[in-house]
Amino acid sequence: MPAALAAQTTEPSEAQAFVVTPLSFVKQFDLDFGQIIPGDTNGAVVMDSTGAVTTTGGIIQINGTQQPARFWGFGTFNQRVLINSDATSYVLTREGGSETMVMDQLLIGSQPPIVINTNPRRFRIVNPDGYFSFTIAGRLQVAANQASGVYSGEFTIQLEYE
Repeated sequence: MPAALAAQTTEPSEAQAFVVTPLSFVKQFDLDFGQIIPGDTNGAVVMDSTGAVTTTGGIIQINGTQQPARFWGFGTFNQRVLINSDATSYVLTREGGSETMVMDQLLIGSQPPIVINTNPRRFRIVNPDGYFSFTIAGRLQVAANQASGVYSGEFTIQLEYE
């Protein structure tokens, strides 16, 4: 009897790297509020700078894949950096639809965490090597019985080395 042939399959995979050059910064991860079930009343998904989530208004968090956005920068030890966002709230729109949710109260993962907005916040680079990272989290406002789907939008973080 001839031997059975094994089926051969292939699966693509991705590889990536991010490079931080002096006086720059790059995004490592996007902000992801995870998967939720909306309630019968308006509510919110609030993420802290570590990625921990709390909900209000009967919203149920059903998936632990949430994460804050993470950025990396590179300056010099003791250099001051101004960080701000370009707006105080952002609209996320359902893919394939017109329904929206609002994200606001962006929170930077500093010690202590503070709300970041259009007014620049000043930080000092404390790593002797000059590298630093920070997270951005926030609040997602969810309407009662929000339509299902994937909602996405963009926000801009501005960084200025002094």
